[in-house]
Amino acid sequence: MTGLISGIKRMEIHDGDGIRTTAFFKGCPLKCLWCHNPESISFAPQVAKFKEKCVSCGLCGERRDPGAAEACPTGALVLYGRTYTSDALVDELLRDEAFFRKSGGGVTLSGGECLAQPDFALETARKLRERNVSVFLDTCGFVPRSVLEAAAPLTDVFLYDVKAVDPAVHKACTGRDNALILENLVFLSEKGCSLEIRYPLVVGFNDGECEKIGAFLRPLRGIRRVKVLRYHPFAASRYEALEMENTLPAPLTQKRDVENAVRLLRRFGLPAEDGTAPGRP
Repeated sequence: MTGLISGIKRMEIHDGDGIRTTAFFKGCPLKCLWCHNPESISFAPQVAKFKEKCVSCGLCGERRDPGAAEACPTGALVLYGRTYTSDALVDELLRDEAFFRKSGGGVTLSGGECLAQPDFALETARKLRERNVSVFLDTCGFVPRSVLEAAAPLTDVFLYDVKAVDPAVHKACTGRDNALILENLVFLSEKGCSLEIRYPLVVGFNDGECEKIGAFLRPLRGIRRVKVLRYHPFAASRYEALEMENTLPAPLTQKRDVENAVRLLRRFGLPAEDGTAPGRP
């Protein structure tokens, strides 16, 4: 079983409990205007060129392919989309096993949308669970119900994005309707799964959805926390390096906007909190 991984990030403390290692799967069915992992949208390998790192050494021969990326001595060329077997990926992730054990952490499967490569993601999760490693699964929810049902017994916590309740707002922001996403969230709740809801707050786009999100989430079971994530445009350099259209909105979201959203969600009895990374303005 093989799949495409756009990157692996170690020593993460914002993708679940404890110290975690996050595997970013390649490919996503949504195209969020504010996507901060643009290298994970396409289902195909991509080579990015970060021009500010290039010293014109000529080793790449002006090519942008995996071989050229491997030869680049400065990291100006980066390959997003390496093929792994599930065994090789698990071995790579378990390099950090000692940190998982001491911190109560584990592995988070993310993306893109990890469940858009369902067989590969589920096999990886199963092998990690066989090693008694905690598995958190970060999903946009736009996946077949059967895949979520298969993932449930292999997942300790679902990190579940809720970007909007209004279908028109959701489609304008992501390119997709959200009926399946909301139905799947209700399904996971009724199944007794543990859920961490993530609401990326982007002023001017989905900030008017906060009260609707609170009302939708209030009757659901299994929600351990609701994180309001402050939008940031820090991925702009990756859009340029990948020669992708930069759709990132102007950075209007302020800390007070997040605080206001948290207060509003708490009025619905939800365990809401500011999910902004410490040290980020």
